[in-house]
Amino acid sequence: MAAVTDKQEIGLEVAERQLDRIMGFFPRIDSKVSALFAIVSGQVAFAAVNLTIDDLKTWWVGAPAFVFLASVAWTIINLYLCAFPHLKGGHASFVYFKEIAKLTEADYLQKYGALDEAALKRDVMGQIWRNSEIVALKYDYLKQATLAVMFSILPWFLLLLGTSYVHWKLPLSP
Repeated sequence: MAAVTDKQEIGLEVAERQLDRIMGFFPRIDSKVSALFAIVSGQVAFAAVNLTIDDLKTWWVGAPAFVFLASVAWTIINLYLCAFPHLKGGHASFVYFKEIAKLTEADYLQKYGALDEAALKRDVMGQIWRNSEIVALKYDYLKQATLAVMFSILPWFLLLLGTSYVHWKLPLSP
């Protein structure tokens, strides 16, 4: 069995597949953002339907309402940051959409056509790194939002329980 001694250089096709792999994480994360936003919106709507301003005067409604709203605010901030991450970078890239958009069509066609494969591979590899950085940030924001939603369940439940006690009815019952 012969040992491979020559190190083969990674080609453009391999780099493009790696970029595609990294780009595949974006829709997976964004679908979770939509689901969490729907959950939080439902929680807020359900709480708002069962809550009156006078209910907040009692501590057993006011305290859970405050904690619930704080966790909702933290969730929404993190969902926003996840949905709209910081996109600076990719300077003079022929792969990154924001940099391409800065050029005229003719300028882009001329400059892109003048690239050699090695330069394009370096650009793709730079995009792999930058998109990995963005995906990591999006994942961190998604994790914070998920934890906040999980945390909000208890104060949300206590808020609904408190309003039920104040009004002597189950939530959404006549």
